[in-house]
Amino acid sequence: MACCLALAGCGDAQDTPDEEIAAAEVEPIGSYTVDPETGEVRAVHTDAGGTRTTLETGRTVDPVLPAPFILPKGARIESVTRVEQGEGRLVTIYFATDLDRDALAGFYRDLAKEAGFVVTADIPGENALVLAGENAAVNTTFAATIRAADGDSEAELTVRAGIG
Repeated sequence: MACCLALAGCGDAQDTPDEEIAAAEVEPIGSYTVDPETGEVRAVHTDAGGTRTTLETGRTVDPVLPAPFILPKGARIESVTRVEQGEGRLVTIYFATDLDRDALAGFYRDLAKEAGFVVTADIPGENALVLAGENAAVNTTFAATIRAADGDSEAELTVRAGIG
């Protein structure tokens, strides 16, 4: 009889706990596509906790920047990378504008100041100007690298809000 009880106990030990079954049912899933005509990339990932992350990159990706950031009028977009995770967003835009390097830097300095951002870096260099800041109250940061280009300027602007 003791032998039967021991064998019965071994059978119970091999059963899969409910937590393991539940974890196996919510495995991360995702997809990755490349548009053969434009080369634009789209990736989607949902983690085991159910958080969905999307990434889109390319020339015609919608350049929706987190508030209060905008592009200056007449900006010519070269490329956009946008990552969204839950309510958060990170956007990097490469663009050119008719504004010269100092005017574009002033545009973003003024915008940041009016929106309550603290400028944490304002570094003029020979080839580029770097400007960065944050607004901890709204969990948003920005960084811009601005280069002069024949009286115009080219820039890379990254804004992160509620992600990372």
